[in-house]
Amino acid sequence: MSVKVLYLVKYENDQKAAMLKSEAMRERAAIHRKAIADFGGVPIAQYGAFGEYDMVYIYEMPDNAHLAANLHLTDSFGLAKYSKAIVLMDEEEFSQSMAIAAETETGYSPAT
Repeated sequence: MSVKVLYLVKYENDQKAAMLKSEAMRERAAIHRKAIADFGGVPIAQYGAFGEYDMVYIYEMPDNAHLAANLHLTDSFGLAKYSKAIVLMDEEEFSQSMAIAAETETGYSPAT
């Protein structure tokens, strides 16, 4: 099973300042693509952004374990002020998940 992910990154201010002084921003993009590939992933899209996040990546990983390993490593460097990973589903998977939710009998209910 492969996992598609939307990954959003806000760099630490000192990291962003260093990138402004060099070609580091282009290098960061290439480094991210390689890190994704090193864990068996495939980069799909990569965008620069402004505002809440600085970079946006969409990529595919072999499974959740490889995705988590990639994110553990990325987080361990401390380059990002914060980041967010959102697992993506195609229309078929999403519809299937909604059908399972609707069909599953459970005692779960809101706390109210």
